[in-house]
Amino acid sequence: MRRSWRRILLASTMALTTGAAGLVMPAPAQARPAESWSFAVTGEPGDPITAGNSYFYSSAAPTPGDEMNAWGHDQQHFGMEFWSDADNTWRLEISAPAGQPLKAGDTYQNVGQPDGSGTAGIRLYNGGWGRSCAQSTGSFTVLDAAWGPFDYVERFDATFEIRCEGATGGLRGQVHIGNPPPLPALDVTLTVDPVATVDNKGIATVRGSITCTRADSFSIAGELVQEQKKAGMVRGYFSPHIPCVPGQVVPWSATTYPADVKFQRGTAQAVSEILVRDFEYWNEFTVRDTSTLTLTR
Repeated sequence: MRRSWRRILLASTMALTTGAAGLVMPAPAQARPAESWSFAVTGEPGDPITAGNSYFYSSAAPTPGDEMNAWGHDQQHFGMEFWSDADNTWRLEISAPAGQPLKAGDTYQNVGQPDGSGTAGIRLYNGGWGRSCAQSTGSFTVLDAAWGPFDYVERFDATFEIRCEGATGGLRGQVHIGNPPPLPALDVTLTVDPVATVDNKGIATVRGSITCTRADSFSIAGELVQEQKKAGMVRGYFSPHIPCVPGQVVPWSATTYPADVKFQRGTAQAVSEILVRDFEYWNEFTVRDTSTLTLTR
């Protein structure tokens, strides 16, 4: 789901507003739209965030423009942002103490706002009207929590209560997030066969295999280096593109180029790399193999 420019500007406004209030609300790195969700909040008279009103939003009966995003961090922090063209904007953050994951059955009483100190905390902000409180005391209970790779939020359910410092009334609420089971994180293994071939024109053919955890296509950036008595250091390059099928060992082969580089029988060094981009979890890494090969006819 693509966020509109209006929402991007509103998010920037929220960040500036909360910053002016002395709050720490970093932008989520892994926020993603939730498939199933609901958010309810009921305010008492004297509560500055709700102004004493009640609100309920649900994916079962959405209004135009409704969007719920959720994210986590180290299974210790949960956050959500709700946007609506018809109403307003909410942001909720819940944190467990340092080193403790948020899990079903956890209850924390009389906690302040998340501040990076490693203590449990809760914060609610209303962006539609710019309502927040600089200091508050709250409680929350985690009813259900299930996490996937890279802070993927599969399920999260919690009830909470918050009272702003100095307010005559508080609020209580509940959040539900449900997403499909997470895909496995993309991982790739790369092998290079210890024996390669070289033809009578000096062109080498390198072979190997790859495996992967999810279907994708990968390009190998390879360099073959051989030290020769007359020519000195000879370098050639290979770059096969391989469609990978999870659960299968997929063979590959590639010839060196350019054609004016002449390899000989003997030993050579091969350095091979695959740049892996996991767009599901916005993770990028390089798989590398360095091998000594024997070049034969």
